[in-house]
Amino acid sequence: MEDKEQQTESNRGNSAAVVAVMAIVLVVVTVIVIQMIQQAPMAGPGGPGVPGGPPQMPPAAVIVAPIQAENTQKQAIVTGTLRARSKMAVAAQEAGAVVKMLIDEGDEVQPGTTLAILDARRIKAQLDEARARLTVASNLFEQRQAEHVRAEIDLRMKAGLTASKAVSQSDVLDAEKTLKVAASQVKSAADGISEAQSRVELLDVQLSDLTVKAPLAGVVVSRNVEPGEWVAAGTSVATIVTMDPMEAWLRVPARHLDAAGNELAGFKVRQSATGQTFTPTKVTRVPEVNGRSQLFTLVATVSNPDRKLIPGESVTGIVPIGKPAEHLRVPLNAIVHSPHGTVIYVVQKPLIDDALPTGRPVSARIAFARNGSAFIAADNAGFSADDRVVVEGNQRLLPGQ
Repeated sequence: MEDKEQQTESNRGNSAAVVAVMAIVLVVVTVIVIQMIQQAPMAGPGGPGVPGGPPQMPPAAVIVAPIQAENTQKQAIVTGTLRARSKMAVAAQEAGAVVKMLIDEGDEVQPGTTLAILDARRIKAQLDEARARLTVASNLFEQRQAEHVRAEIDLRMKAGLTASKAVSQSDVLDAEKTLKVAASQVKSAADGISEAQSRVELLDVQLSDLTVKAPLAGVVVSRNVEPGEWVAAGTSVATIVTMDPMEAWLRVPARHLDAAGNELAGFKVRQSATGQTFTPTKVTRVPEVNGRSQLFTLVATVSNPDRKLIPGESVTGIVPIGKPAEHLRVPLNAIVHSPHGTVIYVVQKPLIDDALPTGRPVSARIAFARNGSAFIAADNAGFSADDRVVVEGNQRLLPGQ
């Protein structure tokens, strides 16, 4: 019995020793863990116990893009149509039957090009008659001049015989009257020549007007009469439009009335059919706003030497608004809209070696957007063209990440 009691007491002693050892191990482990937790805030990229600033967040996979500086201004994208600078219906100046039409639609004409020829037989007959009348008037003038010379001689001769009483005073008075009548007839004959000459000149003009000519260079877009038709004075024979330069009539919202069209730099006219852009040589503002649409008109004059622009085409106007200023250009994907406002994440360089760059949120005031980019005024922007901006993954970034 005594041996069994001693064995039981020995087992109890061994169990107590094991428990004591386990308790000591647990306390040591607890102390080590507490020390590691206390040392964790001081751990930096250099290792435990080396000061390194705040704890580094896990890195995030992002895509960045450079920030670009650009001297530009806001633009208004407007629509409009092309118009010929001049469009005219060339009319016949005299009545007559059309003998020939020398042009077709699409023909290019120069100033003085003959478009149509009208029947000239009546005018030519009248012109021959007028020239004959002019000849008669010239002959009559010569006759009246001869009579005037004879009257002058008679008066001098009779006046010389008055002293010898060979001619009475009554004969002298008759000679004076005859001379005055002869002078009046000379003047009347001279006026007859002027009248006949004017008549000839008028008929020459009318004969010339029976040939209808183009007043300026352009392209025939409509042939309005055919041979054999009778046209009255003022009837349109053909319609011609000028091709160079061309005018783009653009409709612009009234809110841009003061700022639009003041700068030619950056002003573009884009052809809707081809996408080709043209730079205008002149821009004119029409100071009238449509009451219903609240649009006003800008007329942009565009050179068209190659005939690439056609009247009636649809065009788009890229109209600069205001004056150019320095802006920072960032992709629209870099813009993050949050409850705290509009921000972008600028790549922040690490302060110590071997650390990763972080995204620094910067409040952004967008001046305008264009072609997938946002433009921010360079003054007091909080970043510069030397920085980079996060364009993908910025929605998932956390502070300090």
